[in-house]
Amino acid sequence: MESILNVDDYAPGRYARTRVLQQAGFVVHEAATGKEALEQASIHCPSLVLLDVNLPDIDGFEVCRLMRLDPRMFSSAILHISASNIQTHHQVAGLEGGADSYLVEPIEPAVLIATVKAFFRARQAEEALRRSNEELERFGYRVAHDLTEPLRTIVTHTQLLERKLGEHQDEAVTASMRFVADAANRMKSFVEGLLGFSRVTHESSQVGSVDFEAMLQLAEADLASAIQSSGAQITHDALPQVSAGTGFEQVFQNLISNSIKYRREGVRPEVHISARPDGDSWIFSVRDNGIGIEPRYQNDIFQPFRRLHGRDIPGSGIGLATCKRIVEAHGGAIWVESQPGTGATFFFKVPVVSTPVMAHRAS
Repeated sequence: MESILNVDDYAPGRYARTRVLQQAGFVVHEAATGKEALEQASIHCPSLVLLDVNLPDIDGFEVCRLMRLDPRMFSSAILHISASNIQTHHQVAGLEGGADSYLVEPIEPAVLIATVKAFFRARQAEEALRRSNEELERFGYRVAHDLTEPLRTIVTHTQLLERKLGEHQDEAVTASMRFVADAANRMKSFVEGLLGFSRVTHESSQVGSVDFEAMLQLAEADLASAIQSSGAQITHDALPQVSAGTGFEQVFQNLISNSIKYRREGVRPEVHISARPDGDSWIFSVRDNGIGIEPRYQNDIFQPFRRLHGRDIPGSGIGLATCKRIVEAHGGAIWVESQPGTGATFFFKVPVVSTPVMAHRAS
């Protein structure tokens, strides 16, 4: 049975609302102050909070903000209720502070019950979608395992056959075996990329403090071999630490990897990463000196499996689509500015969840 936390310092109004909700079949917990509301929310993790704006100790806006910092309240709906703070700026402040709706008293009992039921229907739909996504993710893991294992077997036994035949094998046979091994490796890379793309949203849901400079260092470590073999020079300005979800090391990794792969012939790859504040967001940029991208293709490259160079340059066509999905999962956006032959600069914008702190480090 769905539980509701009814927060109101006016005892008669709180009692009347609780009776209406209980008669409709809901389990109701009560609180008269902001402190009590936070305590009750921590104990019961209610599905819905009816939160009065005017409370004697902590105003409802601050209570809502504090509740949103509790991971256990991530999926709870919060509805502000007020009879006095009913101006437009009050409602905007409440909704921007994390509330899902703003109700103005007096509220007819039938309207209150209908509103509560509507929120619970939405919550049930979200829960069903979450379960479906989890089942799809488990299915994806199984498919990836079942496909990766035989592909690995194909590659291994092709290499064993090539060594066993040695110098006595026909050149056509050698070429055929290498075609088989290359195709299997491409398929393995594709399956792994597709699996990574499918689970991006789930991994990005938990918000915490993210040091983007540390994320960049992880990406560089994963690309150490490619950086060394290409002679690439990777530089960066001081990067911020903000509240966000996971996955940004993968964004850096994909963008830097592309800068190395799509370099100009005979030119040392140079990549520079920077960040600047933009209102309530941070805009990151990854600039390179590669072959560039024609303007007509600059939107297409973020679509899954969209590649501009065929098999001339290795890749699965999922990297930029994965970057887009990670950034958009955080409410951000990603785009590119480029001209052929002049390199490309990829930008991604990340909203600030809490006040960022600039790292006191630079390359």
